[in-house]
Amino acid sequence: MPARSIAIAGAGIGGLTAALALARIGCAVTLHERATVLEEAGAGVQLAANATRCLKALGVYERVAEQAVFPTDFAVIDGQRGTRLSGGPMGAQAEARFGGPFLVIHRADLQAALLDAVREVPAITLRLGHTLESFAQDAAGVALKLRNADGEATLTADALIGADGLRSVVRGALQPQAKPSFRHRAAWRATVPVEALPTRLTDKVTRLWLGPGAHLVTYPVKAGRAINLVAVTPDAREVHGWSEAGGRDELLAHYRGWCADARLLLDAPERWLRWALFDLDPLTRWGEGAVTLLGDAAHAMPPFLAQGAAQAIEDAMVLAAELADAPDIPAALRRYEAARLPRTARVQRAARGMDRIYHLKGPARLARDLVMRAQSESAVLERYRWIYDWRA
Repeated sequence: MPARSIAIAGAGIGGLTAALALARIGCAVTLHERATVLEEAGAGVQLAANATRCLKALGVYERVAEQAVFPTDFAVIDGQRGTRLSGGPMGAQAEARFGGPFLVIHRADLQAALLDAVREVPAITLRLGHTLESFAQDAAGVALKLRNADGEATLTADALIGADGLRSVVRGALQPQAKPSFRHRAAWRATVPVEALPTRLTDKVTRLWLGPGAHLVTYPVKAGRAINLVAVTPDAREVHGWSEAGGRDELLAHYRGWCADARLLLDAPERWLRWALFDLDPLTRWGEGAVTLLGDAAHAMPPFLAQGAAQAIEDAMVLAAELADAPDIPAALRRYEAARLPRTARVQRAARGMDRIYHLKGPARLARDLVMRAQSESAVLERYRWIYDWRA
């Protein structure tokens, strides 16, 4: 019996992980990516135990770990006063609690590790510079119409997985009414060599600095050689993309009155890039027939729980598990969707909730800070057990 052919639109983190997972169950996978060179321009990524267990199962964890940092602690800090509000130990204690390591890594390094693994698997074909324009289904499977530098190309496959991001072509064809929702915020990103900062700010700690209307996240990446910064501010511009230049003065204006360490971090980068934050309302269905969605195409979410990449990785594992030895591909895809829809919708809603909590002002902010200070370190971690303790 010939291997089932699976086409994946999009070679980001979700698409690459899905290709590896599907190849492991005997599928012949073709990855179609519109970019001609895979150069991930994103910021850092936090991967909790729910994601790192998946990477271990796929045999790529060691590759990822080479450029990752394993935080020993996380700290929630009052951005104006510089005092600790909450936090807890990570490292071995968190791994023991949730059955998997927690790591932070630059998105480009994560993508590179997955890409290297993909290129070693004969069952996976990566086609760069191929843009999916449309598809059609019939009893034989899915026919894809693609465009590349030479013109139009066609491909048939037994199934199509839309891992093509927030503005998914696949989702647009299946559910044209499901549009990205602008969150009226921008995320500014930069990395700073550790040599440019005092050692008290370059240790293996993930820091979340909270202030009225804005917040800042910092942690080490590049095997500890750089500090990743993501600053989230109000913004009315719906310009999307990862590479919009951001003015330092404009950014710093949002952080007037913040503590010295936060200002030092914000002032350190020579260049900031800004992107508008969008997400999706939770969908009631993802696919039809032999077509489905994965990752941001299905459940784009704000970055406030650090679960966007992790949920795409989870998707890939469940998709492969449902397709393994399944005689009916559409039925297997519906089982995959039924397994993933409730969880990803819950994470999406929780991430939106953290948007509100992070950016409180006035008395509500003071009340939040009192609650955080009163929590035990154990309680802080346990609040997210439902996320971190997930098993494929």
